[in-house]
Amino acid sequence: MKRKLENQVYDTALFPTEWRFSAAIVGLIRYFEYHHISYQKDCKWEGWEGIAYNEKDLTEARFLEFAESWYGASFPHKKAEQLLEQGCSRGNTWTEEQIKEINDSLKGNAILKKIVKVKFDGSNQEEILPVLEENRETIMKETFRNKSNMYAGFANSNLLFTEENPNCRLLGYNVDKGRKTRSLSYGFHKDAFQATDIREFDWIPFAFCDTYESFFVNNNLDIHTLCHTADNLKEIMEQSREHRESDRTVLLKSMAKIEGLVEFDVEVISKRRDREYFESLYIRKEALKAMKKLPDLALLDFRYKLGEGYWLNVQEEVLDCCINQMSLDSLIEQLLKLKEREQIGYLQVVIGQLIYLSVEWSEQMDKELKKRTMRSAENYARETVRVLLDRKKKNKIQSYRQKLISAITFHDYDRVNEILLQLSSYAEIKYPFIYYLLEDGEENKEVALAFAHALEAYEKESKEEKEA
Repeated sequence: MKRKLENQVYDTALFPTEWRFSAAIVGLIRYFEYHHISYQKDCKWEGWEGIAYNEKDLTEARFLEFAESWYGASFPHKKAEQLLEQGCSRGNTWTEEQIKEINDSLKGNAILKKIVKVKFDGSNQEEILPVLEENRETIMKETFRNKSNMYAGFANSNLLFTEENPNCRLLGYNVDKGRKTRSLSYGFHKDAFQATDIREFDWIPFAFCDTYESFFVNNNLDIHTLCHTADNLKEIMEQSREHRESDRTVLLKSMAKIEGLVEFDVEVISKRRDREYFESLYIRKEALKAMKKLPDLALLDFRYKLGEGYWLNVQEEVLDCCINQMSLDSLIEQLLKLKEREQIGYLQVVIGQLIYLSVEWSEQMDKELKKRTMRSAENYARETVRVLLDRKKKNKIQSYRQKLISAITFHDYDRVNEILLQLSSYAEIKYPFIYYLLEDGEENKEVALAFAHALEAYEKESKEEKEA
């Protein structure tokens, strides 16, 4: 919430009453500290702690200077300047590759193409640098306004530097005036539509980490905690740029492992560059505890194209299940069927990890007993495979495995028990673990999954096959 103050050192106060105001506060604090502008960090109002400042300190020129510093070489003109200045310090020596890189930067967007009309040839940097300097403010404004990782990724680019608007400038909140007003709000009552907008929302992009899927943690217990969390998250995401894991995976792993990053249930705001809306993730302390039990997520790095534009991403599915405290059963069953259909060997590792993780996330009292029973079932499955392979019955192994997986995915545990008893008789091996399934198949489904998963028909490679 924004409030005007009278007869005080500062004339405006902002309180983190919801995520938009929280993010604006973080962005403003970073702006104030960059410019060494005085502000108050512990302004109090009705139980909220916010910041107080003078609105005259929020100027377009200072904003753009801060934006240029914050995003650095993400501004094409800034990158071109840095390359040109580096060349000058080398005595004006350039390679063809360096010349090409500078020209590519000078053509980085429409405003640069319009302003810089000459091409760098390795000798005319003294002609180009003054042009960039003279037009710096225009270049910065148009670049910041239109880049997807800057303002255009968060708000309506036409509303940058405007005062309060009839509806919020942020994407997903902004309203196209050409549409019928009755479609703007819940229940088609236009008066119910809420669209608070303040000029301080222009500072929101500076609160998010600069990644493809960027995040803001609304840890608004107090201003210190809010800023501390934002600074830690920014550092974490920057250090993880070279990782193969998704931005969301890095975020959630970090929240689980770094002590003190969050101390209670918290709202995380996500904004992807390819989506014109914000998403809210509600991260519970229970979910963070569950994440600590995750195996190395690199082991779950499996993606499979299920259809046009739709991929199965195991890491993301597991994290979503964790956040929403959902069972992994559906994912495990889907992967079991996929492995049977496509014969993807690596899924053996992925499914094995998920089965044990499912037990860790359960609310059962004696998890260690369950895991010992599962390991026993796996050992009996491997012994069954060995016996049947010795009898040259590889097809029987595959047949029983398919039957078991089919019965498990249909949650038909009477059928599961029937198949296990048939296989026990056929292989002439007793399965002590079956008593757990006879007692309560649903409760002990992980035992059946562990057995079916380990019932894999493999054959030892010959020496010649290994050398080949």
